[in-house]
Amino acid sequence: MMNPLRCLAVLALASVLLYGSNAQAAEDMGVFAGIHPGEVLEYSLGWGPFNVGEGVLSVQPDVEVDGIPCHHLCLTANSNSFADAFYKVRNEYHSYVDKDKGRVIRYRIQQHEGRTQRDAEVRFDWENLTATYQQDGKPPRDPVALIGETWDPLSVVFRFRSFNAGENETVVIPTTDGKKLFAMEISVVRPTETKVPAGTYSTILVRPDTKDMKGVFEKSKNSKINMWYTTDAFRYPVLIKSKVIVGSFRAELKNARRIETTATE
Repeated sequence: MMNPLRCLAVLALASVLLYGSNAQAAEDMGVFAGIHPGEVLEYSLGWGPFNVGEGVLSVQPDVEVDGIPCHHLCLTANSNSFADAFYKVRNEYHSYVDKDKGRVIRYRIQQHEGRTQRDAEVRFDWENLTATYQQDGKPPRDPVALIGETWDPLSVVFRFRSFNAGENETVVIPTTDGKKLFAMEISVVRPTETKVPAGTYSTILVRPDTKDMKGVFEKSKNSKINMWYTTDAFRYPVLIKSKVIVGSFRAELKNARRIETTATE
């Protein structure tokens, strides 16, 4: 049964999404405009002055989830041998998006950070408009209410890429991690040129609001994330920088490629 307080929270979020802020809204080119089958984006990961690992953002071959053909979005983050000596990271995030209706069906986290291990899954029930979080085989948490179009923390990255956003425009995307529903607000700061190992790109600098982000972001008083997306049709995220209580993190695109994709059963 849905908690009445959660219902009130959903109504409050809906009002934000319907009436928004005073910022200009960006042009939406459709859910699938940000998903490019076979895409593989490889990143070098840095913490302060050190190279600490590699991340890969990709669109894997299609799969079926509960009999539904889905796009398989994937993010992996692995520390290198240098960082392993201090804090070993082997993380995977998977999002499955209905190819027909353009909505998330499942979100999965396989997290191994230092001594922390977590295997969690969020199931999206669009008939009842709920998302349910379950971790490590424990009983599932109370469901979170969904509104209209709601995304998970991985697929929201691809969803943002489907907007043709310009300077001073803002994109607001309903997002849930299975524990709470929030409005992910992403503001475009300005156009710029960005140089990374993969090349030099014409980009836009965007700044997601971190107030609803968990982990180190909620522990940091003045946390900030800056992201640079290319202005071409692919809208690659080529550079990510964040400043939190434990230091500065960066992800720089070092290679963008395509793989052949074939649907799997």
